[in-house]
Amino acid sequence: MVRLEGRLAVESAPAFEKVILRLRSGGVGCVVLDLSGALLMDSGFSGTLTRLVATGGISFALHGAPQRILDGLEDHGVLDLVGVLEAGSTSAPTRTVEVPMEAPARADVLRCCLDAHRALMALKPENVAKFQTVEAFLSREVGKLAEVAATTTRSG
Repeated sequence: MVRLEGRLAVESAPAFEKVILRLRSGGVGCVVLDLSGALLMDSGFSGTLTRLVATGGISFALHGAPQRILDGLEDHGVLDLVGVLEAGSTSAPTRTVEVPMEAPARADVLRCCLDAHRALMALKPENVAKFQTVEAFLSREVGKLAEVAATTTRSG
């Protein structure tokens, strides 16, 4: 079980992704996400979840998710990709992993957010209209960062 608490926003998505990729490489095939302490989930985080499902090798089940989070996942088309455990489910996971909420670099957040929104746009046609402006902005920002990095590398 992976326990997620507080605001599940794009700023915490890179750390979440690292934990999930580590579990997948360790042979874990299904992860229960304990959302009982989660306050909200933004589109950047739900898009990261979408990308992780799409890459295969791991499935997800939600435990204790607040209705507002389930509603958001349903609206974006993500809820169909994951299982939802019933309240009072007796299947206890063998171990719980906390996701360290380290402060990621701005470039990592921008790339993660861009990839997340592209995944949501690919998932459901209605998401294109919702996120095309965000995707265009993030594409420009990631491009600017790449230009700065290239200039720094050439001059260094």
